[in-house]
Amino acid sequence: MGEGRFEGDRKAAWTAFLHAHARMVTRLSADLDDANLISLGSYDVLVQLSENNGKLRLKELVNRVVLSQPGLSRKVAKMEAERLVERLNDPSDGRGVIVHITRTGRAALRKASVVHIAGIEREFTSQVSDHEAAVLAAVFARLEAGDHVADHSGPDGGRDPAGDGADGRVGRDSPPPDGGGPLQDGGLPLQDGGLPLQDGGGPLQDGGLPLQDRGAPDRRKAAQVARQRRSGTARGPASRR
Repeated sequence: MGEGRFEGDRKAAWTAFLHAHARMVTRLSADLDDANLISLGSYDVLVQLSENNGKLRLKELVNRVVLSQPGLSRKVAKMEAERLVERLNDPSDGRGVIVHITRTGRAALRKASVVHIAGIEREFTSQVSDHEAAVLAAVFARLEAGDHVADHSGPDGGRDPAGDGADGRVGRDSPPPDGGGPLQDGGLPLQDGGLPLQDGGGPLQDGGLPLQDRGAPDRRKAAQVARQRRSGTARGPASRR
């Protein structure tokens, strides 16, 4: 198997990541909606402002929000109408806008954070071991920084995703979650009916939140296929088109 190619465990990891992310974000969004709190998109904006002394230029906010939010300026205008933020003129740029969190916005953020963090603990942090969390943190920190993979090898020659000498085979003896789902050539999961997902990260609803994943194949079948691939006995195409 070619190093770094879109196949085998790497293919399964990428696809499972997309499906898991879409499902978790959908459930976290529903938590806030069901509690009649601010939306997850508004929560994202308020978190970025709160972590940056309460204010950011709009063009900076666009680059800091975690969730994809097309039309962020319209989103901010709606939040201003809800008194969660206020828009101020940028003294260093006559055409610029500074977005500032209000007291109402801080109160809404604190109230929503109780529900949101409980959801994160339910959906993610309670589902991984300390070792898995350390490996994931190291891998995603490197990917977020845009660094290329160095030649990190474990003591037996396996890849070390954390780069600290941990066994690079972590998780390889276990089948990938949900089997990954059907793929197209670009590595994007397909929706029911074969339509590719938007923006490479899941179908989007208003506000840029991924919709709930649909159509994942049976776990047992997927696990069997994954084991066959590793043993070299799999027949037929590597994935459904």
